[in-house]
Amino acid sequence: MKQSQRIVKNAVFGIGASLIGGLVYLATVLTIARMVSVVEFGKYSFVLAFAMFFQLVADAGLPRMLIREIAKDPEALVPLVGAGAALIWVVSLAVLLLVALIVPFLHFGTDVKIAAVVMTMATMATFHSAGYSAVLRAFEDNELNNLGFVLQKFLLLGFIVVTIKLKMGLVGFVTAHLVSNVLLWNFYHIIVSRLYARIPLRIDVSLWKSLMIAALPMGGGVMLRQLALQLDILILTWMTNLTTVGLFSGPYRISMALRVIPQTLALPLYPLYSRTAHLSPERFREAYQWSVKFFALTSIPMAAFFIAWSKPILGLALGAKFLPALPAMQLLGLGLVPFFLSTLFQYIFAALDEQRRFLASTCVGSALRILLLVMLIPRFGFAGPALAFVCAETAIVGIWIFQLKRLGFPANLGNVIWRPLAAGFAMTLVLFAAGKGQLLWQIPAAVVSIIVYAVVLLALKTFSTEEIHHAREGIAFVYPFIESWAKKLKRNT
Repeated sequence: MKQSQRIVKNAVFGIGASLIGGLVYLATVLTIARMVSVVEFGKYSFVLAFAMFFQLVADAGLPRMLIREIAKDPEALVPLVGAGAALIWVVSLAVLLLVALIVPFLHFGTDVKIAAVVMTMATMATFHSAGYSAVLRAFEDNELNNLGFVLQKFLLLGFIVVTIKLKMGLVGFVTAHLVSNVLLWNFYHIIVSRLYARIPLRIDVSLWKSLMIAALPMGGGVMLRQLALQLDILILTWMTNLTTVGLFSGPYRISMALRVIPQTLALPLYPLYSRTAHLSPERFREAYQWSVKFFALTSIPMAAFFIAWSKPILGLALGAKFLPALPAMQLLGLGLVPFFLSTLFQYIFAALDEQRRFLASTCVGSALRILLLVMLIPRFGFAGPALAFVCAETAIVGIWIFQLKRLGFPANLGNVIWRPLAAGFAMTLVLFAAGKGQLLWQIPAAVVSIIVYAVVLLALKTFSTEEIHHAREGIAFVYPFIESWAKKLKRNT
């Protein structure tokens, strides 16, 4: 398959998996929110944020470094992944021990403490899954990675429904996370063993050291990025109460359910970035500029829906008890554009081997976010974290674009983004006009708004001849995809 075909193939499967998995996860969150009190939902949100923080501590950028090294040298698959999987065991056990020491000092009830430990175990299972899925991503077989992602979301929803029926409460919810994540880990392990190679655990201290030296700066930056997403809830919990946390968590979880879309779309680009960053800087610059343009084009329509239809979305999804959180919902929608763009840069800096530069700039962005949270929460309540999210995401994207320009890779963002913004503005006007109408009229209005967006993009000549050529070439991925899998399955039978 040609590179453009692999990218389009992975983007198509990624979008499909993101839509399906995102909707299923959204249904999971909504099921919990509707079936428990606002206070119980606040507990669940805190436990999830707590465990996600320690997953980020454990991750340390290791799976990303495995993807980069395998993409650059596929022959090193077995020693790299064997050593990486063993290192993941060492790190995850150390993190679980740390959590066990911290949990007794939390100022919450026993149910929250037990749930925090179990949820941390669940996130460590996700860490192990990432070690094996790195192989699928490096070889650009993202359809297998996406299949596991979707299956896990369906399993999680099913287990959550069962725990609600059994009235298991918070501990039941986190147990559902643990079981579904362990099954995902085993799924990836079996796929890698069957299709690529059997990978025994391998103790290699020198390779561990090399991987960690490369991974830690990137992991630190990614951890700070992900921590910033959890800081909103953690600081809101500290400065207010669980009722306020529950109100903010409703629209926040809806918007964060969409984050799988940019993450899924960015992953197929990482092997390409890794191969071209040092061997072909001109092609790397081209890939960077096109991906920034594509992510802007993708995020703006979603932001338009969030801003224009925030009230019906919030009311339909969570019910009338969450309608006071409407201002937060609209601000979170506005922040989707810089948030989508920001997802690219961890992979771009990793491919360039500029992890330390990424870490330093991320520290600045995270400090700004904390400052904004402390300043805005007392004045705006649950709308404060949403406003801080918009400002901090915009600032950090600006910093990263400036740094890459200094490295010789300009984004030309001004020239790229004004056309999608103009088309998004036209789309938003259509949505606002139909927002107060009946559902019967809103559905065709949504379709019309998307058509308006596309027409304005074409009228403003948004796409170059070369971009259209690559798009047409990439769309023709179906036959090469089937042919490549036929050969792979024949080889493994």
